[in-house]
Amino acid sequence: MKNLADVALQYYWFLNFCSDDELDPDTAVREIESLADTIMNSFTAAEREEPQEAAKQSLATWLREPDEHGYTPRKLLTEDQRSFLESIAEGQFTG
Repeated sequence: MKNLADVALQYYWFLNFCSDDELDPDTAVREIESLADTIMNSFTAAEREEPQEAAKQSLATWLREPDEHGYTPRKLLTEDQRSFLESIAEGQFTG
């Protein structure tokens, strides 16, 4: 189930942060709303926990301490992206 949650999170991420050239904004909004509705109304509590865990793991990866070469991806993570992941990690799939 973890792999499926990772894929769902990647799709949700794409819908939220893709450019207008990649996907029509109206289509993206409809897909975001549909996905959030499905998660909130069709997933069991255990199934909703999986995307939350995927978001927590993604946050941990983005915010990890610098490696031995001083690299960390945290400076590449925008405030909107961080807020998105934090919201999912807290179980907020809409808004």
